[in-house]
Amino acid sequence: MKKAKLLLAALAFAASALFASAQNVNVSGVVSDSETGEPVMGAVVQLQGSTTKYSMTDMGGNYTLNSVPADGTLVVSILGYEGAEVKLNGRTRVDIILAPDVEMLTDAIVLGYGSAKKISSITGSATTVGAKLLQNAPTASVGDALQGQIAGLQVWSNSGEPSETISMRIRGVNSINAGTEPLFVLDGSPVPSSIFTALNANDIENITVMKDASATAIYGSRAANGVVFITTKTGRTGEKPTIVVRGQYGVSNMIRHQIPLLSSEQWFDFNEMLDPTFLDQPGRAAQKDFALDHNINTDWFKYFFSDNAPTWQADASYSGGTETSDYYVSFGALSQEGNAPFSDMTRVSMLAKLNTQITSWFKTGFSFNLAYQDLNTTGFSGTANSPYNPMFMASQMYPWMSPYEYTVNPDGSLTYGNRREYFDEMGMYNTVYLQEIQPATTNYLRLSGNIYEQITPVKGLVLRAVQALNGNDRRISQTAYPTGPFEGSGTANENFSRYYQFTFTNTAEYTIDFLEDHNITALIGQESIVSKTEGFGVAMDGISDNRMYQISDGTVLADGYPTRTLSDESYNSFFGRLSYNYNDTYLFDASFRRDGSSLFGSNRRWANFWSVGGRWNISNESFLEDVAWIDALALKASYGTTGNSSIDNYLSYGRVGNYSLLYDGKTAWGLGDPGNNDLTWEVVKNLNIGVSARLFGSLNLDVDFYNKVTSDMLMEIPFSLTTGHDSGWGNVADMLNRGVDFEISYDIPMPRDFYLNVSANFNYNHNEILSLFDGRDYFEYPNTGIRLEVGHAYGEYYIPKSAGVDPRDGMQMWYDKDGNKTKQFSNDYSVFTGKQQFAPWAGGFNLTFGWKGLSVGAQFAWVAGKWTLNNDRYFLTNPAFSVDGNLAAEMLDMWTTPGQVTDIPSYESERQFDDTLLEDSSFLRLKNLQVSYTLPQDWMRKSGFFQSVRVFAVGRNLLTFTKYTGFDPESDSNLQLGRYPNSKQYTFGVELTF
Repeated sequence: MKKAKLLLAALAFAASALFASAQNVNVSGVVSDSETGEPVMGAVVQLQGSTTKYSMTDMGGNYTLNSVPADGTLVVSILGYEGAEVKLNGRTRVDIILAPDVEMLTDAIVLGYGSAKKISSITGSATTVGAKLLQNAPTASVGDALQGQIAGLQVWSNSGEPSETISMRIRGVNSINAGTEPLFVLDGSPVPSSIFTALNANDIENITVMKDASATAIYGSRAANGVVFITTKTGRTGEKPTIVVRGQYGVSNMIRHQIPLLSSEQWFDFNEMLDPTFLDQPGRAAQKDFALDHNINTDWFKYFFSDNAPTWQADASYSGGTETSDYYVSFGALSQEGNAPFSDMTRVSMLAKLNTQITSWFKTGFSFNLAYQDLNTTGFSGTANSPYNPMFMASQMYPWMSPYEYTVNPDGSLTYGNRREYFDEMGMYNTVYLQEIQPATTNYLRLSGNIYEQITPVKGLVLRAVQALNGNDRRISQTAYPTGPFEGSGTANENFSRYYQFTFTNTAEYTIDFLEDHNITALIGQESIVSKTEGFGVAMDGISDNRMYQISDGTVLADGYPTRTLSDESYNSFFGRLSYNYNDTYLFDASFRRDGSSLFGSNRRWANFWSVGGRWNISNESFLEDVAWIDALALKASYGTTGNSSIDNYLSYGRVGNYSLLYDGKTAWGLGDPGNNDLTWEVVKNLNIGVSARLFGSLNLDVDFYNKVTSDMLMEIPFSLTTGHDSGWGNVADMLNRGVDFEISYDIPMPRDFYLNVSANFNYNHNEILSLFDGRDYFEYPNTGIRLEVGHAYGEYYIPKSAGVDPRDGMQMWYDKDGNKTKQFSNDYSVFTGKQQFAPWAGGFNLTFGWKGLSVGAQFAWVAGKWTLNNDRYFLTNPAFSVDGNLAAEMLDMWTTPGQVTDIPSYESERQFDDTLLEDSSFLRLKNLQVSYTLPQDWMRKSGFFQSVRVFAVGRNLLTFTKYTGFDPESDSNLQLGRYPNSKQYTFGVELTF
């Protein structure tokens, strides 16, 4: 009986266990990011072992699976995150946290034409920056957010104008006279760098920077300076419709306020020191007494430049997909005012994308970006010592002079009135008034887009045709009202230009797997690019009323008008790429491209470009299986050639032009440019060797060594005067860029719900001129002080070297060619200083912290070894200008007494352009600081309306550390004078997801 009871009990237990294992449950939860706590959209949550039980997370990260075994296992996967497996153990609520796959070796990337690849399978050097870093950019140009983020990529802005286009350079300066910017590609089609001011940062999915020949050679033409590939967002197949609305508001202020200047009292005392009879001049004593009695010390920077210039931005997107299609539509508006008067930008933009699988073998889609921009610009933000330039005039105006009219009250106090339009004391008009009566407006309508057709006739073969358009219409309107300096005769000016570029690309890509571990991908293609630029301008004088500002209101055609321009340019290319992959361990690829361009002479219009590359994923080898601390390790190498055609049109042609001289009372015409039928491509030969690694599960390293040689460099060279021409273009020089890129990232171990990552990168680049034309060792550009010399870097300063101030008589001294001190200045004493315009060192570092819904990110950028001629100091430390304007406060240390040791010479020593104006403009800048908080998902579920709510704050250029005494060290120019500096910005916003 006892045995029977035990048997029955055992059977009952087994039956209950069998019932429990067979029981099904409904399970739901949220998939979130371990770094930020934000929901992960588009993750696939699948029952292990099933092909039918799966769910895709929505914008809130939510998923639901019905009727799954209670003891089952969920498998979660999405590109960009490490996969996860979670056992249910009978639970019906399972929240899943995914760790971002920060290991660069497993991320997907698009290189050139064809399908995307894992970074672990590419042989070239490329880095991708994702949407998290780019979104909510507080400036009109999203490219600004890339500064300091990618080793080898330098990004800068030469002006604080809201409409300023950023500039980029990859791995040094490759050319002297031809363009040095990389090729920009938007969703597969080439575009100009100005596209960054037309794009909404929140529409960008990622930006990939390609740096070596293996990554860029497939582009061949115009890829010598690297490639920047911009990918915009798209919807996802099977995703339910999602609406995202953002709004942000911020203010901006100038980064550096001003160089310390003389106060009113100091200005009078200084000029009296120079000339003891100064106050005896008519009116001078009264000017001094009045200024000191009423404490007038005008800060002209505060008068010319406003604080807290507002910026606001709003955008909305609608995305989703069906079983066969995906779509993304967005609208955005931005308004940004500058700190300088009459500098602002307004932009309205739209992006529309659609991809649809018509049949099992045919797919098509389109992408269009449309933007309208309205710009008001000072037009005088460059190197200009002009009364129109507020940056220059703010440091030149007398401190004892008021910008406003005033009356003296009986008690001696002042009552200020209207703005003064003319300053009798200086004999000039108010800069603000000059700009007010000469309004300048620029309007852009920009369009970039493409349509594609894709056919898969058999498995593994993809035929694709793309038709792309990039264009803009521009109108510049400027009026000079018939008042002030234009009294009685104003001017109306209208200039129109139009640019269109059509790109037609056709490719065939075939992929085949064989013998289990082998894969070959072959790509062939053809591409044609046709562009056209045309312009027309007219200006009329004789406008007699401020209310009349149309060109039809003028009575006389202005000198030099009308104008008409027309330019055509075309490229034709054939290319191919072959890639081999064995077991994701040994990878090889080779590419070839043949390009023809209308820019070059008929004799050498076509050129061939190619590359070869290999990669060894060492960590996949069996001998490293037991090395637990090595997660990934790869060695890669590539070599190849790319071309540069960034020159003006028609330089290879002998062009006819008119002369100012008259022949028989008529305008004379003749050969204006000599032309060169042998003008051809500038070629960059690029060697790259790199190592990539992920160690200890959290440390990522990427190191690349490169050697680039530019040959057949496109240069404008001097001609003998007997030819009748000053100069012409040829392929005549060679230049070297050699250096290293280094990137490191570390996930610091933290408690649950916390995330902390630190990353850093740097680039070192050595530049050297290898040869010049006609066997010369050096060449000096006439009247510029710029000298090119074999063995030296392009951009190294060649200038007379100061020997200090003689304490006996206060005279400035220089070193002559023999190294002896002399007080006689000569440009013949110029020497190479070893100081460069282009920084040989550049990089950045980031700190990222996350805790549940809180995320904090700080991005720093730096450059080192960069030097700039501070031309502002030439005027502000020159006693010759003491009566005409203000001076720097450092002039109070000017030599006055024998034996005095100072670096400010006597007023009797004439100021010269020498290395005392050369300043170290290296800097460290807190480029971006972002703080955001995503409300808990429990709150969202309870609301029944929102999927996600995020609030954020962004600061730009908050801190700058530099020795440079000018206004802004960021500008890449070799000389700065009155340059409008970048701004410091604070932005606050909210993002709502429905």
